[in-house]
Amino acid sequence: MTQTGHFHPSDNPLGGQSGLSAFFSRRWNGDVPLGQLFWWDMVVVGSIINVATTIVALLILAAKMSALLAVAVHLIPLPYNLFLYGSVLRTADMAGTPNANAVKLSATLWIILASLL
Repeated sequence: MTQTGHFHPSDNPLGGQSGLSAFFSRRWNGDVPLGQLFWWDMVVVGSIINVATTIVALLILAAKMSALLAVAVHLIPLPYNLFLYGSVLRTADMAGTPNANAVKLSATLWIILASLL
């Protein structure tokens, strides 16, 4: 979503290689508003992905399947989480808003929790 509240075509990560590339590029380069990047991309979507993979990992363990497979499934979102974390830190530095440090601290707490749980 752009600052005007409209979705940008590259916000759809399923839009093909150029769409996916643009999705990541816009976030890494600070083209997505900090609030959207932190609250929607990281807190909402990132947390949903983390909870979903944790549930699947627990189901794998409950089914007495490989513990290694369960760990691998649980860690699948780690690269995306690290990408989001780096994007939030970069965007906060570029934005220069008064709440930038609070957002960076909150993002740090989120990445710690997301990595441990």
